[in-house]
Amino acid sequence: MSAAGSGNGNPIGNGPPTCVLLVEDDALVRESIREHLERRNYVCVEAASGAEALQLLQSQTPDVIVTDIAMPGMNGIEFLLKSRALGCRLPAILLTAVNDTSVLALGRDAGAFCSLPKPPDYAQLDAMIQRGLALSQ
Repeated sequence: MSAAGSGNGNPIGNGPPTCVLLVEDDALVRESIREHLERRNYVCVEAASGAEALQLLQSQTPDVIVTDIAMPGMNGIEFLLKSRALGCRLPAILLTAVNDTSVLALGRDAGAFCSLPKPPDYAQLDAMIQRGLALSQ
């Protein structure tokens, strides 16, 4: 991958751009977030489900995870728990359409360091991705 010198994908301007694993079942929301991330020079690896994301983690090495909570089959919290059980310790951001403190607490217990409302404010998303990267250093 080529170096990214503008946007937040690689703020230093050398080395590989930041890779975000985006887990979102809603294709329109996923596309919108992916397009934003790509405009910011992030590499975006997409999964439409928790199960698909777990498979991607076997062959991809993202820097941060952005996952929806409410998805059919395996939800975002279950995905994070299973990824942690496999040894994945990537910083994770939860996207949620519901502000339920008990669900958000479960997300934190599963390894997410923050949650954002859905659809996310892109400036907040960018800031949280950068915070996640700093936490993982």
